[in-house]
Amino acid sequence: MSPASTEERRASLRELSEPLEAVFDALLDRGVQLEEALAVFEVRYLRSAVARHGGNLSQASVALGIHRNTLRAKLQRNGRHPRRSG
Repeated sequence: MSPASTEERRASLRELSEPLEAVFDALLDRGVQLEEALAVFEVRYLRSAVARHGGNLSQASVALGIHRNTLRAKLQRNGRHPRRSG
């Protein structure tokens, strides 16, 4: 997938608005607090990026717009211990 412009990313997020609203409502109905919801989202999002890039943390970090060491630390903090490559 090619990098999207800011406007393209915003348009994509607008398209996801309705499905996200359903998720938000479900979380609120279950009493999930913001901090917990954000933590779950972050872990799933990170793991999805890593899986999409075949376990390559460098490629996943570029797609996420964060440094590889930041990705590694976030994954380790959330119970996944990525192997060192090299």
